[in-house]
Amino acid sequence: GIYESRSECSIFFEVDGPYRCMVIPASTEEGKLLKKRYAVFNFDGSLAELKGFELKRRGELELVKRFQSQVFDRFLDGTSLAECYDSVANIANHWLDVIDSRGKLLTDDELFDLISENRSMSRQLDDYGEQKGTSQTTARRLGEFLGAEIIKDKGLNC
Repeated sequence: GIYESRSECSIFFEVDGPYRCMVIPASTEEGKLLKKRYAVFNFDGSLAELKGFELKRRGELELVKRFQSQVFDRFLDGTSLAECYDSVANIANHWLDVIDSRGKLLTDDELFDLISENRSMSRQLDDYGEQKGTSQTTARRLGEFLGAEIIKDKGLNC
């Protein structure tokens, strides 16, 4: 027999459908692996399933969550792919303006809400040893600034 060789990027999904739309981020580089992420929309425009995006995770920056939330709302805009892209681009441009201006268009409270994180540590700081993470680093700095007594208990909010 004769064999044919071809390059193909395929993903197989088992869906419970029918759905209106499924959005899957793609890489611009061949062979570059991406995290498992996708959004599935019902016919009424609501999200049926959301996998792997920061919007679902605790402890992520509010700026990222708000951006993703607004982008997901626009994925079903327009009657063509170009109109959809234009609508999504408007949201992306707004958030790029916020970042490029370093939040000058926002009040101080709005800016702090967007760039602050709230995490809690389930164990005492000493139990983490030399482990590095935003919670551990923040707790150590709080201890240096406010005193070790402040950070001795578990359940510390950083």
